[in-house]
Amino acid sequence: MEEGGFSVNAKSKQLGFHYYKDAAHFDEPSIDYWVPKLRASGTRWLVTYIPADDEIPEYFIRSLKAAKIEAIPVLGISISNPPNKDEFQQRMAYYHHIGIHMVQFFNYPNLRGSWDPDEWMKTGLVKRFVRKFAEYAQLCVLEKIIPVFPLLEPGGDYWDLSFFRSAVKLLQKDYKDTLLPNLVFSASAALYEQAPDRNAGGPETYGEPAPYSVNEIDHRGFHLYKWYQQILRKELGKTYPMILFNAGQWTADGGIFDVVTRESGQAFLTLLNMVQDVRPNGQGALPSGIIACCLYKLPSTEALSSRNYAERNSAKSTAEKAAAKPAAKSAKSDVMALISTFVTSVGAGGFSKFITLLKKFGTNFATIIRYIGTILTHGENPVDYFLIPELSDLFTEEQLNVIQQYTKLKKCRSGNSLDEALSAKNVIMMQNSALYPSYVLHQLQDKGCRIQTISLNPQGS
Repeated sequence: MEEGGFSVNAKSKQLGFHYYKDAAHFDEPSIDYWVPKLRASGTRWLVTYIPADDEIPEYFIRSLKAAKIEAIPVLGISISNPPNKDEFQQRMAYYHHIGIHMVQFFNYPNLRGSWDPDEWMKTGLVKRFVRKFAEYAQLCVLEKIIPVFPLLEPGGDYWDLSFFRSAVKLLQKDYKDTLLPNLVFSASAALYEQAPDRNAGGPETYGEPAPYSVNEIDHRGFHLYKWYQQILRKELGKTYPMILFNAGQWTADGGIFDVVTRESGQAFLTLLNMVQDVRPNGQGALPSGIIACCLYKLPSTEALSSRNYAERNSAKSTAEKAAAKPAAKSAKSDVMALISTFVTSVGAGGFSKFITLLKKFGTNFATIIRYIGTILTHGENPVDYFLIPELSDLFTEEQLNVIQQYTKLKKCRSGNSLDEALSAKNVIMMQNSALYPSYVLHQLQDKGCRIQTISLNPQGS
């Protein structure tokens, strides 16, 4: 069966997502919550960030492997102060043991902030970086782990196309028969508030932009990888396997749940549909050399209800879906009947019928009372709620002012109450997810709340 240009029986082997940028969500409740959603959306890859002083648990990787999802660990280790080589090699041996096949480290070497100041200022930056990267990458190969060449910041403090070209030349010159055959390259596919089809023609249409110039072609965007592939073809005579990271990321400050604007949400779903688009010949919309396209947003309810997912991955038949609709309506009717009975039974002084319906509805008395209070106070569509972390007493006065100004500007309620947040359609949270217990996000997602994150930086608020 084929419809809309794709096969309903085929699944993309390129679809991936970015996981949280902390170690707090490697816990069992988090993996139990996310693995079914990742599997349902056809995920094959998951980018996992590992802070410098943390490690990824074995059960986390085993759970992903059981769901046929490959983890791509990104190690938060310093370029200027790298780890001990023996310890790094032991770490790679551990990764191989638990089923990891590739790893990325030393990201964004073309940014000043990735280096100690004195290291950045020395001559021969690219040569020094390639030598250092190769030392650790070869340890990966020894332990049968594929090293992924680091991400470069598009543009960057050191022009990314120049950095990439010089690095590829050095790899060809010094590591042609050792490291290069075992290497996977990477490219950023962040959108920078532009449509996914921007610069789709690549360098063949637009040429190569001049470094740091104004009013020239900007190669940033989803199709940046085409400029990198052109360099690989020119310097190495062929293309190499490549992974796209940050696909669909709207802005550099966006969190993995953010849909900042309508345009960003549409752009994300466009990319999701494109990656899931598998043609009758088995080929997808992306070149076969792109082994993974990792979207910078976990598969939320919005993503799971996209056109391709609904048509290709839903196990329910049309009849089952039609049968499910009256059930949803009935549940809402039960709630309204419960509220009506509550009001009338209070007036009549009797609670027996109310208790009967309460048991039928399957919830507790306090929850119903809070729900009734919310509707009486805010109507059937509660306003947005700013969920302030319990640790807010550690915030500075300036940060607290940012929260106060935001809630006043957006005219939203605020507080520490998870129950009130669950009653809101839109929930605003701090960008640092470590400020909240992991179960908070799980409950909000289960409830279907739309989550938006903000930073406490006053200038960016």
